[in-house]
Order: sequence, then C-alpha cells, then structure tokens
Amino acid sequence: MTTVSQPTFVVAAPADDAEHETEVVPGEQVVVVETQGEWTYVVVPSHASSKDDRGYPGWMPAGALADDAERPVETAETAEGVEALLAKARTFLGVPYVWGGTTGAGIDCSGLVFRAAEAIGVRLPRDARDQAVALTAVDLDDATAGDLYFFARPDGYVVHVAIATAPPETDGTRPMIHADGDKMLVVEEPMPADRVATLVSAARL
Repeated sequence: MTTVSQPTFVVAAPADDAEHETEVVPGEQVVVVETQGEWTYVVVPSHASSKDDRGYPGWMPAGALADDAERPVETAETAEGVEALLAKARTFLGVPYVWGGTTGAGIDCSGLVFRAAEAIGVRLPRDARDQAVALTAVDLDDATAGDLYFFARPDGYVVHVAIATAPPETDGTRPMIHADGDKMLVVEEPMPADRVATLVSAARL
C-alpha cells in the first residue's frame, strides 16, 4: 500500500480524457494493482464502493504516488455532532461541481457528503447509491439537520444526495446543502421542486 502525493482523479481508463470516478487527496492510501506505462491501476480502501470490495477502483497517473516512507498517512482531524458536519459541508459553498471531485477545487454530491462525514470521523462509501444502502433509513418526515436526502431516477437508481440543514419546515420546505450538477456548484437552499419530485429517502449517519 502506498499514499498519494497530490490531489488526483481516479479515472475509468488509463487516458487523460477518461471519465472521472473519484478524487484522492495527499496522504490517502491506495493499493496498487498493476501499472501500464505512466498509469497505475489502484483501489482506494478509504472510498468504499460496490464496484470492488477492496475499495474504489480505477486508474491514476503513476507520478501521483509517493512511498509511504516519504509521505506518512495523515489522520484527519475529527469533531462530533451535526454542527461540525454542517460546518465542514459549508466550507465547500461556492465550490464548482466536478464529477468525481472530492476537494475544494471541485466536488460532486457524494464527494461533499463523503468529505463532510469524514470530518466527524464517519467513513462512508464514495457513491450516493452506496451511501444510501450503507446507512440507516429514516422517515422523510422525521429527517433533521445532518441527515441525508437521496434522489433517484424513476427506476429507483439513486443518482444524487444532499445534506439536510434543518428539519422540514411547516410549509414542507426542506433546507439542504448539496453539490448541484445543474447549477454546477455547491449551494445551500430550500429543496427545489425538481428535486422534491425525485426525492426517495432519507438516512442518518
């Protein structure tokens, strides 16, 4: 096992224009499976995924790796409680939406949840659909600040996740923060009508 020396996207194929899968940051550990020229196939144990029991799989530039002896693994500072979770999520407000992103340079919806949960010591799967499966569901009417909202296609496939910032208001409004792929940035807002139409469940960390 080795560590990552710079923010790097793990991609679907060994090519610069390959689709982003997830993003790793300096100090995160990866398991090297194979190397092809300047590309290395890895799994990321800290990014749990249904795609591989060992961690999120994909390709990354070999030059982004560092020997463990040169870069020790960093332990994220953690805090407890909903306030800490929301405080971390809010540090990403205004950050551009980037598919597969997990950093302040660009982040996607499940990446935002992943990093916010990580900040309070909770390790979640990387993708929204896996996060929904891994967590304990709560009734939508019982959702409160810090809970997660999940949104799905008509076939039930979860495609989006947001963090509730308060319980539902008396008029049914649901305040939340999320990395919005339509607005292309992280926003805190009442749940828009188009999101309400695809809301399927809530879960608690």
